[in-house]
Amino acid sequence: MTDFTETRSMLKKLAMAHGADTPIGHACHNLLEMTENYAKTTDADQQIQLKANIEREKARLNDLISQAH
Repeated sequence: MTDFTETRSMLKKLAMAHGADTPIGHACHNLLEMTENYAKTTDADQQIQLKANIEREKARLNDLISQAH
């Protein structure tokens, strides 16, 4: 199982810095939820789907951050 502890900590800080009601905040919260679900599941198919969703949302978050700076 992948350990997202550092990622989750960074996402929480980023969400607080940008605000929960911003696109960046929403993306951070989406990723927090997905990583939590990934850590909880033991179903291989669900893990594959969540991993793909996490990668997609990370790319979206990176785009949002690039646009903001």
